[in-house]
Amino acid sequence: MKVFEILPNSTFDGKGGKVVYKPSFGSIKEEDLVRVEETDLNLPFEVLNPIQSVFYKYYKGGNALVSAPTSAGKTGIALIFFHNRSGRIVYTAPTKALVGEKARELKAIFGEVDIRTGDVIEEFKPVRSHVVVSTYENLALAFRNDAPWTTDIEAVVVDEVHALLGNRGLVVEEIITELLLRGIDTLALSATVPGAERLARWLKAELFIKGSWRPVPLEREIRSLKHFKEWIDPRELEEVKADERFALKILTALFELSNRDEKVIVFVPKKTIGWKMLEYANRERLEIANKTAPFEVKKEGWEIAFHNADVPKEEREEIERAFREGELNKLIATQTLAYGVNLPADRVIIGVRGFRSTSSGEFVIIPDVLDILQEEGRAGRFGIREKGYSHILVYGSNLSRLEERLKKALGGNFEPYLQREVSKNFSAQGLGDEAFGKLTLFLLVALLHRGEGFKEFLRETFSLRRLADHPVVAEAIEWLLESGYADSSFKLTEKGLFCVRSGVLPVNFEEYLRRRELPLPTLARIRPLLYTKRLDGIFYFARSRERFEEDHRKVSEILIPCGGECFEDNTDQLLFFAEGYTFYYPNISNPPGDFSYLGSDALHLLRTLLELRRIGVENLSNETLLRITHSLKYGLKMEFAPLGGIKGIGHIRANLLKEHLQTESIKGLDFTQKAELFFEEYYDEGVLREALTELLMELRNLTEPRARREANAVLGYLKRNRNSLLVDDRILHTFGLFRYGRNSLGWKRDELLNRLLEEG
Repeated sequence: MKVFEILPNSTFDGKGGKVVYKPSFGSIKEEDLVRVEETDLNLPFEVLNPIQSVFYKYYKGGNALVSAPTSAGKTGIALIFFHNRSGRIVYTAPTKALVGEKARELKAIFGEVDIRTGDVIEEFKPVRSHVVVSTYENLALAFRNDAPWTTDIEAVVVDEVHALLGNRGLVVEEIITELLLRGIDTLALSATVPGAERLARWLKAELFIKGSWRPVPLEREIRSLKHFKEWIDPRELEEVKADERFALKILTALFELSNRDEKVIVFVPKKTIGWKMLEYANRERLEIANKTAPFEVKKEGWEIAFHNADVPKEEREEIERAFREGELNKLIATQTLAYGVNLPADRVIIGVRGFRSTSSGEFVIIPDVLDILQEEGRAGRFGIREKGYSHILVYGSNLSRLEERLKKALGGNFEPYLQREVSKNFSAQGLGDEAFGKLTLFLLVALLHRGEGFKEFLRETFSLRRLADHPVVAEAIEWLLESGYADSSFKLTEKGLFCVRSGVLPVNFEEYLRRRELPLPTLARIRPLLYTKRLDGIFYFARSRERFEEDHRKVSEILIPCGGECFEDNTDQLLFFAEGYTFYYPNISNPPGDFSYLGSDALHLLRTLLELRRIGVENLSNETLLRITHSLKYGLKMEFAPLGGIKGIGHIRANLLKEHLQTESIKGLDFTQKAELFFEEYYDEGVLREALTELLMELRNLTEPRARREANAVLGYLKRNRNSLLVDDRILHTFGLFRYGRNSLGWKRDELLNRLLEEG
């Protein structure tokens, strides 16, 4: 393995520079950067940067690992790696946002690009292009299901491979193991991580490049947060706990440390602190970009925003656009932004909490040092500012302890999620449900590929190559056999094949089977099948309201037969959403978090339930399946689920119509009805407008002018859709594809709907 370290005194200005690097087998070298015109590369820039130049010079085929700071030009390295490949090339990344970003970049070079993000419609569009960009999970499922497009793959780039260290690491490990077994050239791209040499050896890398050079130099400052005064005098507030004081001080730091024209990201260690910062900014009447917040927004605008997983998808994308284009300059964020879309800033401020753990006695720092390094990667806008600035503000810990940890951050071992979990436990009982579930699914994949010789597969993995005979692994295999996921010859049963092909963890499937026998609403019963969703984003926005306790009590009573499991996996929040309780909370403009983009999940659930019906586990009718998918996507009671079929209506407005229908003693709707019923069968338009306005004022506490504007907007949707069936087009046509194949694409909506309903 050839190893090169790119040193920080390398230079690059977009037009030229020098690379200073140290080979593992010789002395330090200094060379001119490679000019693109002197190569046969088709790249949209004049010169390769220092890391790209070394990769171009020394990569001769096989596997490679590049570990370097964020924004060090890793996409360019991927393009060099893909150069002159005749077989299919694949770029895989952790999120849909990154997949979209990389697809746009690759399309500019290669032309046609196919995307695979788990959208079920994609599966009915065969992969035809030379280039595929995929999420981790979709590439793993493609391998498990022997998707035709995986048979001629020549090279794969695995971006953000340090995801191996987190709880999503198993799917990355599965992908790389499969690539190693197939002998497919693999380029792993990583942020700077500890023990990357071990990762390179597992990859059987021919070339390993580690870089401490950054395209924009970073100036780091570590200070105590206590030296900043509170943004608001705490005596003006009712109660000031540790999180509130943290928020007050770091909000002061944001404005003291930054200039007016700078783009600044403040990373907070947990979302409650971020929301408190925004609430205090709102109290002082700063313009708030977030429309959905756990408080009433007084002044909307672009002075400040909070970006985190609870923000509805539409709002999050609008905030990203505004920050990227300069409309918004002050952004609060949780660490998820550091691993998501590329949003470079001039300055980052990182809030760090330190405390001694009561259980272990060890001193804990949140976020950990690797997350801090990743967050620092956002500092610096190449070609715009000469430097990036990082301010690490520490609360509850002395500065020297953190500085020491930062120095030692890259000197530890590279220890992926599964390796940590298995090696620290002597039996499967010590694993949590999540870790045990991921382990058993991983073992099912090994059984799928190798059957009785599954340990051969495990010995090619990173985490279990030395733990294939570990007692935890033996217990997990025994549980899979006893639970009927594999037979005595280690061949997967229908249950096992279902989990492998769908991605549902065996422990989730067992919980689903348990709930099938209980008197629960349909969505509560099938909640374990929505295995990718935490569904924990609603209550933080609702619990400060007077009516929350009563609403939650009603939901909780429904779930009594389920026991604690329905509260541990947030089934109560799912029902709160599906029963439409969020309509009564005026601070919720769009469903927060996971609830804002359940459309794709509803389609995945539809496919899952159809598969369970095929193997005889479920017997739900097509109409019930339509109601389930509409109910999940739009947050509507099952009997009023067809309201989601009014194009563009959304969750809040659909529930407004539901409330009105209930006042008229309407007990439900059918998919064969049309929106014209609101005008012809029940209502005069003027009467409907007044009725909707009154409901918005009474139930959502809107002012009369705002309520009238909203009522008129709803009337507009009804008019535009008055002759359309009350069924969501995407759900209907996807259902048709599942049941009848591509032939259904030529059928009219009413013909397709009637076929599905007549089929039963």
